Formats: sequence, structure tokens, C-alpha cells
Amino acid sequence: MAIDHRFKLFVDENHRLVVGVLVVAGLLCFAGAGLVYTSPSTETVTEQTNSQTFSTRVDSSALVTQPTELYDQGETLENRSVYFTSASPSFSLSVVTSGPVDEEVDVTQRLELEVLGVRGGRPFYNATRTIVDTDRTASDGRVTATRTVNITQLSRELFAVQEEIQEVGQFQLRLRLVVTYSTDDYEGTLRATAPFVVDDQAYYVDGDLAGDQTRTTTVREVITEPPDPAAYGALGALGVLFVAAGVVVSRVESLLDPEALRREMIHDQHAEWISRGEFPTSADKPYISILTLEDLVDVAIDTNRRVIYDPQIEAYAVIDSSEIYYYAIEDVQADEWLGI
Repeated sequence: MAIDHRFKLFVDENHRLVVGVLVVAGLLCFAGAGLVYTSPSTETVTEQTNSQTFSTRVDSSALVTQPTELYDQGETLENRSVYFTSASPSFSLSVVTSGPVDEEVDVTQRLELEVLGVRGGRPFYNATRTIVDTDRTASDGRVTATRTVNITQLSRELFAVQEEIQEVGQFQLRLRLVVTYSTDDYEGTLRATAPFVVDDQAYYVDGDLAGDQTRTTTVREVITEPPDPAAYGALGALGVLFVAAGVVVSRVESLLDPEALRREMIHDQHAEWISRGEFPTSADKPYISILTLEDLVDVAIDTNRRVIYDPQIEAYAVIDSSEIYYYAIEDVQADEWLGI
């Protein structure tokens, strides 16, 4: 094929360049394989370690001191949604804080009752009463502090201040919890707030007084991954292939005939004008030798005739009405065959 002939001719005319390019490409592949092998990739992995959880909550309880239709006297009510003043005029609030059990935790617990006077959505009075205020060290992961609140006395105090302001405003109560913790690794604060409702008949904490935090330490580790055998193996194999191709080209170049390649290219290029056949050796016509096959094809085009190719003597000819124009690959063999 013409492309194959052109490639061979290019290799023949530029074999030093082709061999050099192939060898350099092979050496680059070897260098790349060595670089991949000696330069493993690294990856930074982030891990959360030393996880510690700190939590706090407020539990409520009340002792039934007066018998009612709802409860028996002496019964202890715990974490109820509502307590009745007639049955339990006092109730207890317990602040329970938990942390890691395998190390000491310094814990400060503070529970306050805030009284806020409000008119038209804006405060005009604020007072705070401390219910729980402790500073302890927990060695088993738990700290508890309990205080009792006299609801009857609190109701009287609220009634007195409400009487003083009449209908000008109203009072709101809320419980505010602040817990701080400290260990060898972490320190922080837990906060929670919930309304506290007291009326003539009942009282209750309107919400959950609780909070928690989980603390961790971020550790970054650089992991070195081994080189991929497929990567450096493929580069090495490609390098061998390029070098081997260079050796083959350097040896094949001496076997190539550039003139024969050019002739084959011309044959393929003008194949539509060339036919296979035999020359008339006894024709009473003069034989005219043409120096190149391309020139012979030009004669055929100019005379509007075909080129006959005789593979037995490796010669081409254009047979005109008065002459035979020919081009022979081997002049001596053609001349003997034609009797010239």
C-alpha cells in the first residue's frame, strides 16, 4: 500500500532520527518507571480520637405530704409534667452531670431561678435566686446536686410583688442551668433554659433542662502507599518496546531499497493506468526506454493508453501505434527478453 511504502521510505531516509526518537522515548519510559517506583504517593488521613461526652440534666421530684384523690400520702413523684401545690408544697431539683469515667472531671453546677417583670414585652424588673451552686471533682464520671424549693413560700413572694404592681405588668419565671467542666484534655460549658410556671393550684417546668457535648481530638496521619506495579511495570514494558523498535529499525534500514520503494509508490499512485500483461517480443516496432516509471505513466496519459506491467521481466510498457515505450527494473534482463 502507498502508505506502507511512504512509511518505509521515511524510515529509510530518516532512520537515524527514527532510531534516536525511539531510543529517547524508551529511556524516558525507563525514567518514568523509576520515578513512579521511587516516589510512592502519600495520603493524609484525618481521624477523630479521644472521644469524651459530657452531659447534664435537671430531674425533679416531689413528696406527697397531703393525701389527695390523685396520690397517696408519702408517695414520691419524679419528673412529672405537673405538680399540685395542695399535694406537694415543696419539690426538689437535682442537677446530674456526667462525663468520662476513666479520669477526673472538675464540674461546676449552677442552677438559678430568674424572676422577670414584663410590661408590653419589655422588662422592668429582674431578680435571680440561686438554687444549686456546687464545685466538685468527679472520679466516677458523675456529679449530682439536689436542692429543695418551697413552692408555698415562692407563691407568697410572687403574690406580694404582683399585688404591688397590680395590673401594670406581669411576672415570668425561668430556670437557667449553667454547667462547666474541665479535664486534662477538654473544658467547656453546658447551658439550658426552661420556663417555670407557678399558679394557685400547680407548678411545673415547661421544657427540658438538659444539654450534652461530645468532644474529640483531630489527628492527621500521613500514609505512604506503595508504588503501583501496574504503573511502573507498564512504563518499563513500554520502554523496552521503544528500544527494541529502535534496534529493529536500525537493522531493517539496510534491507530497504529506496528506489524500489519510490517505484512501488508511483505504481500504487497510478494504478488506474497500469495493467498486467506480456510485451510483444516479435513486434516490428522500435523500443524506447524511459528512465522512470513516472515518466512512462506520463506518456500513457499523454497518448491516452494504458501501462502494461510484465511481472516476468519486471518491466512496464506503453504500446503506441508506432513505438513501444518501456521502463525496466532490470535493464539487462529486459533487453535480453526483448531481443534488443
